[in-house]
Amino acid sequence: MDGTKEKLLDRLIAVIGEEARLFEQFLGLLEHQQKMLIIGDGPELQTVNGQLQTVVAQSQRIEKERSEAVEAIRALGGMDADVTIARICEMADAERSLQLKNLREIILGLYGRIEETRMRNGLLVEQSLELIQHTLETMGRVPAHRETYQHHGGRTAEYVPLGIDRRV
Repeated sequence: MDGTKEKLLDRLIAVIGEEARLFEQFLGLLEHQQKMLIIGDGPELQTVNGQLQTVVAQSQRIEKERSEAVEAIRALGGMDADVTIARICEMADAERSLQLKNLREIILGLYGRIEETRMRNGLLVEQSLELIQHTLETMGRVPAHRETYQHHGGRTAEYVPLGIDRRV
């Protein structure tokens, strides 16, 4: 293997390693976000959301670097447009191939955990919104403490809206 391929493969390994580090950081922030959703710490939740946005921006930059590294390897190796880590591993020496395979497994594992945590956080947000909606509806149905007659002489409590602005 000539020096150019080795340098490109080393660059790809470094970029994928950085992606894995960002995925781990993202997962940690999602787990922290989950805790803040459960305990209802709004200010800390906003801080975590800002940190998540920063990690996403870094991830987009790293993804671009990975795409450029893969494209350079594809062009150098004369590969068609469908380049996978498995195909890159075939052209790499044993050590680099093992590193790429390990990084691939790490990223796939992290991605699965990230998706699971994101889904849980989404459900927590949905539950929170439902509870808020229920509370607003309950507050809007507070009895006015006056009874009115129904058609057949029965009594019913009259509900008076409290004038709550429900636009959120």
